[in-house]
Amino acid sequence: MKEQHYSQPEPIAMARRDWPSRTIEKSPRWNAVDLRDGNQALPDPMTPGQKKRYFELLCEIGFKEIEIGFPSASQDDFQFCRDLIEQNLIPDDVTIAVLTQAREHLIERTFEALRGVRQAICHVYIATSELHMKYVFGKDRKQTEQIALTAVKQIRELAAAMPESDIQLEFSPEEFTDTNLDFAVEICDRVIEAWRPKPGEKVILNLPATVERRMPNQYADMIEEFIRRLRHREQSVISVHAHNDMGCAVAASQMTLLAGADRVEGTLFGHGERSGNVDLVTLALNLHYFGVDTGLQFKDIEGIRDEIIELTGMPVSPRHPYAGELVFTAFSGSHQDAIHKGLRGRDQLSADFKAWKIPYLHIDPADLGRRYENFIRINSQSGKGGIAHVLETDYKVRLPRALLIEFSRHVQTLADRSSREIDSRQIWDLFNRCYNRQEGILILDKYWPRPNHREPALIDGEVHVLYRGEKKVLRASAAGPIAAFVHALRELPLPSFNLEEYEEDSIGDSAEAQAITFVRLVDRENRSWHGIGFDQNIDQAAVRAVVSALNRMLEGEE
Repeated sequence: MKEQHYSQPEPIAMARRDWPSRTIEKSPRWNAVDLRDGNQALPDPMTPGQKKRYFELLCEIGFKEIEIGFPSASQDDFQFCRDLIEQNLIPDDVTIAVLTQAREHLIERTFEALRGVRQAICHVYIATSELHMKYVFGKDRKQTEQIALTAVKQIRELAAAMPESDIQLEFSPEEFTDTNLDFAVEICDRVIEAWRPKPGEKVILNLPATVERRMPNQYADMIEEFIRRLRHREQSVISVHAHNDMGCAVAASQMTLLAGADRVEGTLFGHGERSGNVDLVTLALNLHYFGVDTGLQFKDIEGIRDEIIELTGMPVSPRHPYAGELVFTAFSGSHQDAIHKGLRGRDQLSADFKAWKIPYLHIDPADLGRRYENFIRINSQSGKGGIAHVLETDYKVRLPRALLIEFSRHVQTLADRSSREIDSRQIWDLFNRCYNRQEGILILDKYWPRPNHREPALIDGEVHVLYRGEKKVLRASAAGPIAAFVHALRELPLPSFNLEEYEEDSIGDSAEAQAITFVRLVDRENRSWHGIGFDQNIDQAAVRAVVSALNRMLEGEE
């Protein structure tokens, strides 16, 4: 192994590790920090109007704790807090949180912003890692602990001076995952003692992975061991706040919930400093998949996504879990075929597996307000299953297998030539150009099938066509209207052919439903020629399909 270039945090010594064998059975408390952590990381911070709409959106989704800003850090954040309180914009069941450093004048300014609030969380933090204490602030552990305790006592006194307001305390030992665990436990226990919780009251201990330097399992180890060593566990709420520097914030947060965390802080789509925060959309919907009622509603995930993009100016990746434009989309032919068959037989699959289960789709897109029709899209990597799915879902047309195999080659040629995705309309237009050939060497004008009065078992057919520019009237009798039509056409100088396959279907379920007919003709050289026809009358649809196939054959002969 090569020499280590980066300083690694020490693993946590544990006599017992329980979290890997647990399951997540209940939802954590959620705290959305989009308006503080998320907003301060935007290239262009949101305007007051945008922040108000964002706050409304978070409430609509179901968040009951929302960190709205850092009132002592800027006049904008201060005024936003005042606006929410003075304009009575905070729902009764929602608690706002405000952040402050453990500094006297900043705490005073924070409480000025909270004046008149019904309920709020005062979130105070101080860095507790050796890196920050010694090299950024020039403090030792004892000095850092004293600053934290002084700040907590000040907050307690200011809260007591506002008896009309319910003020909760949240304390963060910043850079928790880079902090000596014994020191983190000690300072948190002392904070709880300094706050002196009333019966039933709890202090929120927020234990952040401020910079992601540990594997997710090590974060979980720290949380489990922290809880095991904490003297005042019954008077605390264990909160986690994961950043995403190594891309593991969601995994880390899920593991900390297994380890005993009660609460999660994060942002929608992970907006935040550097690589961002834990993405609450992904985390919450993962828990939804595992059967946990999160209390959060993402029934219109695309609408939420689009509004957040508009408010923040930040894009959401097309491959973003759950919300990305393409996350429920398959281009691969084998994937398309499996999804198409799974969706067609999903009732049987649900019965067999005792729950919802579809190949390549781990969650029901309908839970997010998304539609099945968009999930199979066509490019040069696609196959028959994808083409069949698009035609069936968008146009209610189910192709015979032989026709599907042949048509897929036409689609492949178009995709290769265009070198891009082919949309549903292009596929439908290509299908009609290939197989619905009513204009050509043979043009049908009229066809009248009538009962034969002399032979009741026969049908008389009278066919009016334009063949190579000449009008023709053709007549024949046969056992059925389609056979009569084909026999009549044999009066023309056509190449030899046989009608080998005939299928019919309907497009739509109403009385106005249109019939579609598929035919396959075989010529003297045993080549197949497919044709389709549409009409409200099934017989007329059939003869149109024969005309389409013959035009393709005649053009192929020439």
